[in-house]
Amino acid sequence: MTRPSLRPATAVLALTAVWLLVAVAFGVAGVLMPVPAWLLWPSAIGATGTAMLACRIAAATGQPVISAFWRRITATMVWLCVGSVLQLGHRLFIADTEELTPAAGACFAVAAAFGMMAVVRLPHPRRTWRAGVATGLDMAIVVTAAAIVFSHFLWSADNPAIGGGAATAAFLMIVMIAGSAAVAAVIKAGVTGAGPVLAPALWTLTPIGLLSPAAWILTPVLAPWPHLDPSVASLPVASLLVSAAAWVQARTNTSGRAAAAQPTIVRRHGAWRSISVVPYLAVAAVATMLTVVTVRNGYLSSGLACGSVVLTVLVVTRQLLALLDNAVLLDRLDSQANHDDLTGLPNRRLFTSTLARRTAPTTVAVCDLDGFAALNDQLGDETGDALLRAAAERVGTVTGRDAVVARLLGDEFGLLVPGGDTLLAERLVLAFRTPLRVDSRDLLVTVTAGVATGAGDEVPDLLRRAEVALQAAKYTGADRSREHSGALDATAQHHAELAAALRRGLELGEFRLLYQPIVELPSGAVTGVEALVRWQPTDKPIVSPAEFIPVAEHSGLIIDLGAWILDQACADAAAWQRGHGPSGPRVNINVSARQLLDPDLPGLVASALHRHGLDPDRITIEITETAVFAGGAALETVRELRELGVGLALDDFGTGHSSLTLLRTCPVTTLKVDKSFIDDLNGTAEQEAIASSLSTIASTLGLRAVAEGVETRDQADRLHALGYRYAQGYYFARPVPAADIAALLADPVPVP
Repeated sequence: MTRPSLRPATAVLALTAVWLLVAVAFGVAGVLMPVPAWLLWPSAIGATGTAMLACRIAAATGQPVISAFWRRITATMVWLCVGSVLQLGHRLFIADTEELTPAAGACFAVAAAFGMMAVVRLPHPRRTWRAGVATGLDMAIVVTAAAIVFSHFLWSADNPAIGGGAATAAFLMIVMIAGSAAVAAVIKAGVTGAGPVLAPALWTLTPIGLLSPAAWILTPVLAPWPHLDPSVASLPVASLLVSAAAWVQARTNTSGRAAAAQPTIVRRHGAWRSISVVPYLAVAAVATMLTVVTVRNGYLSSGLACGSVVLTVLVVTRQLLALLDNAVLLDRLDSQANHDDLTGLPNRRLFTSTLARRTAPTTVAVCDLDGFAALNDQLGDETGDALLRAAAERVGTVTGRDAVVARLLGDEFGLLVPGGDTLLAERLVLAFRTPLRVDSRDLLVTVTAGVATGAGDEVPDLLRRAEVALQAAKYTGADRSREHSGALDATAQHHAELAAALRRGLELGEFRLLYQPIVELPSGAVTGVEALVRWQPTDKPIVSPAEFIPVAEHSGLIIDLGAWILDQACADAAAWQRGHGPSGPRVNINVSARQLLDPDLPGLVASALHRHGLDPDRITIEITETAVFAGGAALETVRELRELGVGLALDDFGTGHSSLTLLRTCPVTTLKVDKSFIDDLNGTAEQEAIASSLSTIASTLGLRAVAEGVETRDQADRLHALGYRYAQGYYFARPVPAADIAALLADPVPVP
């Protein structure tokens, strides 16, 4: 975008400066030698005419509001120019007198009025009523201070050169209007706020208001030189200030246009930028003047004394309002610091401080929404926020008015009630078994809860105990509650120590993989293996997977542990692929629900396959139904895995959130039928109905069905009769190291 040129405004400003220099030269010459009394008026007319042109340039490059302001200033300069022409004409053709003619005085008064109107009609930002009152008081302080200063200098100045009657009244009116316009400009620029586009120009214009009072005061001083009429002497100076302000406006306008084409840059400003110093400067100016007058005269006139009283009342009122605003602000900040913005409930800070003050018997319960992260991903943040608000209302309905309900964390809520109520957590769970109304639809979201009760010194620790009970409930599943007990503290400490040992074990290489064969029926030939992790800490007994896997899940260490399992299993599978080719076994690798929520998992699998040179179809990722039942990010990860070419198996099928729809939405290749259905095989149709149906479903959908937990020859034979072609269990082989699998592949052992 081409940046607009500042050359016209600069040229006009330079020309106005030339007119001022001409006026100064003529004024000095008149002091040194006799000159006509009207000598300065042509330069004054030229300066005001040039300033008119500057105003037109500023109006042509601004926004509508800015253009309207500068058009009114143009009118001001027009009236000044007309008044100057009339005054010059009167001196040349009617009477060569120093007195301001009524016609010229009227034009000058109209000009001052237009300037006043231009400033007053500027719009101001919308404010609250409190801010409006504060701004009004600031304006009153500035106006009162200006009135005190102006009136003192105007009425105390000895001005015998000014004639009486209409001329004197007109001159005084011009002085007062010009001063008022200057005060209004100061208020607009420094108090009410004129905006970054107009404020610099307003500040440049404000000194003009001092020219008329200065002319009034200097009239007696300049009386010996008739050509130095203060009115005509001040016009070139005023014109130069107007041209300078117009140049500043044009530069601001063109800079704003160029900046609009550039990326927005946010700048941080200190807190002082929001405070107007103008009222303070006005009060300081009045205080200084009153001090000087008192020292010089020994007393204050009645007018100055009354003005100082009015100013003091305004300042005290403004400070009282500021103190009230500060109190309101502190209350608001305190509320924000202790309450949740989304739900309006107390936050963890207020909840814990309230709990710390209790000594009487108290109950604390905490709960969080099951699967909220997945729901938030599915429904979006706005619906997720609405769900949290609805959940907050539901939590509040469980208890009475004496309870404190708080939002402790993202989707975790806390309740504090007086007395011992061990059933509070159970009531929370039951309350959420009714769907929540969210955005004109019903959503069923369950909670898991923990509760703790105590009195005296135990009360401050109840929140921790309730959260320990909540974590214990989560270990056993969702949609359930747990009461705190001393044993849970020991369990929580054990889990924390176990998590630390898990981290050390990963660093020290204490984990290893065993593989349980998956065989083909009825031959028993090994077609695949399932990788199973084992942990043997140094100089300690083996830790059961049933003990350390849940801890790894809840602590997040399952991500690192799963990455190690994946890499080691791919390395072993690649070795079998190189040694046995297509007849080498597929490797099934278990992936937890926590891992499926990791967006890096597909990339991790692809990297391991590439690193070990393994064909994707040589591994199968095993997942549970519950991990993908809700869809969302987990299901998307599963689809990305399938796109890599790896197999997907639903583990323990039939025991979780079983749904035939899941077989359509989730791109699985294998169904692993849970051991509980295999144990029921006894030859009767009723007991074998589920196992038989699952085999038929898998066959119809083109999926592999693998029967888990086969322990006897009769089970193996019956499974084969029901259509199963693959099985896994202790009857065929227990989990063994990778070396034993290699030996088994080289010399197969027939099934008994």
